[in-house]
Amino acid sequence: MSDYKTKFAARIDAVGLKYFKASELLARTSSKNKFGTANSTPPERLWDNIIPTIIVLDALREHLGKSISLQSVYRSEAYNQASTDKTQGYAGRAKTSQHMAFTAIDFIVSGMACTEVEKVLQEWSNSGRMFHAPVMFERKAEKVSAGTIPFGELPRTFRMWPFGVWFALKGYIHAYPSENFTHIDTRGITSKMSE
Repeated sequence: MSDYKTKFAARIDAVGLKYFKASELLARTSSKNKFGTANSTPPERLWDNIIPTIIVLDALREHLGKSISLQSVYRSEAYNQASTDKTQGYAGRAKTSQHMAFTAIDFIVSGMACTEVEKVLQEWSNSGRMFHAPVMFERKAEKVSAGTIPFGELPRTFRMWPFGVWFALKGYIHAYPSENFTHIDTRGITSKMSE
């Protein structure tokens, strides 16, 4: 496992984040859900999928000047779908959740309502604000038993190796006021559907 963490940290460190560490993206991967089903770490083939999402959150942290706590990042299919009723799945979780494709993060901004956070991110998405990744990344679609997780290509203005790539925020942004967290994913298509 330490080799996995070392390689994952090297990939995330190459992104040059100002506020987040690779360990935060893996913090909940050893937890169990309320049904006792354990989560797992994201497979290496999906590592690049989280790069645009965490870059956007790093920019949000800079913009707001407030700390951000990551609540849920990667979910294995078993962890996401676990239920006491195998035919129903975990109530409230999409059967093709972006968390299983490692493109999504649920997070809390310290001292700020999730509805206000949602407005900022939605404005960035609507305005076509561009974000820079200093490394090239290759996003991969993920298929689960319920089907292929919705996935599109991120719009990019240009790619300049070795200087990385610029991309726009396209995905699903949603506030959950009852628990005061915000969901963001970079599925590559603007969506009004559930996570």
